[in-house]
Amino acid sequence: MLLTDLLKNGIYDDARVITGHKGLVREVQTVNIMDCPDIIHFLRPNELLLTNGFFMKQQPEMFIQLIRDMQRLKCSGLAIKTKRFELPIPDEILWEADQNEFPIIEISDVRLSLGEILQRSTSVILNNKSDELQYALSIHKKFSEMIMRGKGISSIIDSLSKLFSSPVVLLNYKWQTISASSQNTSVAELTAAAVNTLQDLSDISSPTSLCFINPSVRERCCMLVYPVKTYRNEGYLLSFHSPDQWTGLFGLTLEQASNVIGMELTKSQAVKERSRRHKNEFFSDLIEGYITSEQEALNRGKRCGLIKGRSSVVLTMRNDEVHHMHQRFPNYEGSAPPKGDNVTEQEEQYEHIKRVFGGLDHSFVMFTKHDTYCLLLSIPESGWDEAKITEQLSGMLRELHHETGLSLSIGIGKPATNVLGVRHSYTEAVNAMQFGYWLKRKQFVQSYQAKDIGYLFHMLPHNELKQFYDATLNGLLQIADEHEKKELLRTLNAFYDTQCQLVETSKQLFVHRNTVVYRLEKCEKILGVKLKDPTESLRIRIAIAIEPLLLQ
Repeated sequence: MLLTDLLKNGIYDDARVITGHKGLVREVQTVNIMDCPDIIHFLRPNELLLTNGFFMKQQPEMFIQLIRDMQRLKCSGLAIKTKRFELPIPDEILWEADQNEFPIIEISDVRLSLGEILQRSTSVILNNKSDELQYALSIHKKFSEMIMRGKGISSIIDSLSKLFSSPVVLLNYKWQTISASSQNTSVAELTAAAVNTLQDLSDISSPTSLCFINPSVRERCCMLVYPVKTYRNEGYLLSFHSPDQWTGLFGLTLEQASNVIGMELTKSQAVKERSRRHKNEFFSDLIEGYITSEQEALNRGKRCGLIKGRSSVVLTMRNDEVHHMHQRFPNYEGSAPPKGDNVTEQEEQYEHIKRVFGGLDHSFVMFTKHDTYCLLLSIPESGWDEAKITEQLSGMLRELHHETGLSLSIGIGKPATNVLGVRHSYTEAVNAMQFGYWLKRKQFVQSYQAKDIGYLFHMLPHNELKQFYDATLNGLLQIADEHEKKELLRTLNAFYDTQCQLVETSKQLFVHRNTVVYRLEKCEKILGVKLKDPTESLRIRIAIAIEPLLLQ
């Protein structure tokens, strides 16, 4: 209990505080009696020391040292019977104690002996502790009943706010507001000030009390912070109040509320994880071929929203950094289900993806398989517009990267007309994604149907491709002027892309038709071939298609 509350008890009716009045708000946990000069070695923080001052009269120089040592140890104060041995307290000691806000209490007029004061004070502290425990139990029970009645965490926050007559806020570990008391208009301003202050602290793993110096929040200049924990740090429970509002029960109430909120979050996480695990296990069995009956698949997948006769398509997503790390280090743990802090990271990524991709025109079910995030998109009756969905997905990948820094790539499988076809759509999506990574790309959307001739080229040795490329375009590659070489190759590419139409080629290059004719004639001369010859044109077009692969 606070020292000022202890002194209000009848035990200390005739006691008088002679210095250190500001320190009366110190907490008292125990009371002790001094009967030897080395008592400091037996004292503990938050302990009130009783003495008759006998040894101080014999060794006055030890008095001020005792006061300094008790202040350093954060003791509650010193209660002394100065009249017992006519012990004077020098002004130097009174001044230093007052400067350090260390209370010295004169108890000469208290008719009880030191032993009786000790016994009765201890009894008062124990009774107060018992009252606190009863209060804590009743508060915990009240909040638990609110949760059991389904009122949720927000009801606890509002209840706390009404109890304290002050704003209360629950933040997550990223300093985002989960819930805030609704009856206070200044919550947003107070929360912003609190976050700015708390972010500068190195450790908030235990209850913390702070005061603001920001004049804009002067009315609520004090703040109590209690961490909310499950198996990890979930966030912080904050209450704001003015100094005159403070009572010792504020912290006790917040502590019980944070415990109940932590248990509710643990329960919610367990339900969510169980549901997600059930969903992942079902899709894993479906994809790996353990489910062979469509009826069994529909029965087990009913919770996931699978409907008979509904066409769907699988999208697979992977973190680019994890993929490339796995390519460099095959034993990299990112390929396995993450553990410890990585579980939190994967959950965050999962929620970010689910939120951003919620803007798709298609309803979907999301699940994970190892380090791959999967979306099973339902195809509407209007049909499957792959070009439109690809454009949407590309925009969402950019949005996700901008908001979170997360770099993902997507593979799209072919539509499945029944539930069992999901297995093949997943395999196609994974293959499409692997092909995109094979091209050493990032943040791409790769369709299984979009594989082109480059896929075949990748199956050939790099040196063979290089030899073919050099042999076919050798003359052009030897041109010293880089600009001229680049323009001739660009003209060749445009010429073949427009089916050898001179007018279309000139339009695509934004040059005059005669310029195109001049460049093409120069290419024929350098290469020693007729550009419209079917065999030579095929050879040149293959060489042009190979060029991007050689630069990877």
